[in-house]
Amino acid sequence: MYEFNPVSPTYAISDTLVAHRLHGRSRTRAELPGGCRLTLHTRAGNGEMEAALAAPSPSGPARICTARISAHTPTPATARILDTVARYAPALPDARDIHPPLAAVTRLLTTGAPFQRAGEPGLFIQFGHAEAWLEGRRLSVTLEGPGNGVSLALGGPWDAPSTARLTAAVLRELTDARQLAGEVASLLKPGPWQIMCDPWHPDAALVLAADRSLDPEDPLGRRISWAFRGVQHQLRAEQPDWEFQELISVHGSAVALRITVHDRAVPRLVRKVVGDGASGPGEPGNTRTTFTPADLPTPPDFTPDPPPGEAPSLDLRVASKDERWLYGVNLGLGDWAYVLDGNTVFYGPGWYPFHEHVTRREQDPTAPLNTRDIPTGRTVPARVRISPDVEHLSCRNEYVELTPVDHRVEARLHLFAGREHAYTLVRAVTLEIDLRAKRVLLPFRIPPALRHQAQVKGQRVLDLMLAARRERRRGVKEPRAVLGSWELSTPRRATAPDGASDRQTCPGAQRSTSPPSPGQSRTGSRTFRRAYP
Repeated sequence: MYEFNPVSPTYAISDTLVAHRLHGRSRTRAELPGGCRLTLHTRAGNGEMEAALAAPSPSGPARICTARISAHTPTPATARILDTVARYAPALPDARDIHPPLAAVTRLLTTGAPFQRAGEPGLFIQFGHAEAWLEGRRLSVTLEGPGNGVSLALGGPWDAPSTARLTAAVLRELTDARQLAGEVASLLKPGPWQIMCDPWHPDAALVLAADRSLDPEDPLGRRISWAFRGVQHQLRAEQPDWEFQELISVHGSAVALRITVHDRAVPRLVRKVVGDGASGPGEPGNTRTTFTPADLPTPPDFTPDPPPGEAPSLDLRVASKDERWLYGVNLGLGDWAYVLDGNTVFYGPGWYPFHEHVTRREQDPTAPLNTRDIPTGRTVPARVRISPDVEHLSCRNEYVELTPVDHRVEARLHLFAGREHAYTLVRAVTLEIDLRAKRVLLPFRIPPALRHQAQVKGQRVLDLMLAARRERRRGVKEPRAVLGSWELSTPRRATAPDGASDRQTCPGAQRSTSPPSPGQSRTGSRTFRRAYP
């Protein structure tokens, strides 16, 4: 008679665990198919079990995992976890131990919400009532408190993909995340559906379309949306205590159906727009729609600390998410420069060239009911606004605000981050312009897709400041070379007390019928003077 000899250690691991607990042994050692070795040891006090799993290697069995499993963990879940360790084990387990980078593991995770805690090392993953902690070679998962879960100490050169798959498998097995998905599959009639467990919570399941390709006859997905509605009616009739949430796309049609149990506290999913990364230098890339929990923790940031000499000294900020502007401008990074925009300032001493008068307010003798501002003779560095020297009725998100500090200047920009339908996505950031060192320092946590754009625009801001300082050294009292062409054609008004300006837009340059002179460039029938050489 044919004898079944499994090559995988799956069945042998399960049989060894059952025999160990059934006979109440304190120590068990078993040789598994494929050259693996499993050693079990149960503590007499609390019933906690220790398992050591070794994999074959050229130099003999090498330990790939040491697990500590609580007495509350079911035996089938323990067997599946150890089998997952054996399947995802390194190809050369006797090689030097390697800790996978946590940033790479975070990108590859398919289960749970990764986050970090202040003052604590490692990576945390929240999956419903389960919480995983990954630090170095150790992976620990606890369920609703300490003493109930699994702790794994990995050995060998574990890479990031294997570690991410192992973490997701341990979370799903300990929380029995496939139970609800199995119940849905047993009740649902056969059809073009794909049923899977929810990646954010173990007490939820998802019903997706088996074929996710775009139907040319139904580009908005109305047919599949009505099909999801029929699935919802069918399951509601079978299980009245289930709750349903239709995941609606930006086109107004359902793309998935989420199922939860009524008596479980499962947060609902909300639709969010995220970027898919840059496609090249200066190209922010596109955006896509995803669904995440409303109480999703802040994603971890594993950006390495900059060198001591390159760290910004100012408190630079980066907005946590993109803003949607209806009339945003996308200039790109072409051949344009920044110019001083609508500011009645003059040159003053110090690293920062732009200054304004300090005034005091007193009663106007000619009109006793009014007050007037009287210059005190002192000047202070002035906050100014600059804009690109291009033809736009309004520069909108391309305006830059400069705030002087000392030899450092804080520049506030709105970087172009993409488009979403009729809206322009921008990200507010602040840069540090160091006039003494003649360099630009970027924020520590600026998105990689926007780093090149911020560096180029920051350098152009620095070029404007250096051009103004050169003009000041020539003895010029007021800015001229760094003004826009629309400012050069308008007589300068008297210095306002608050340094404000009535101009709120960039009206472009005046029409000119003469050929452009050196230092000018022509666009259509309008000419624009470069702000500085």
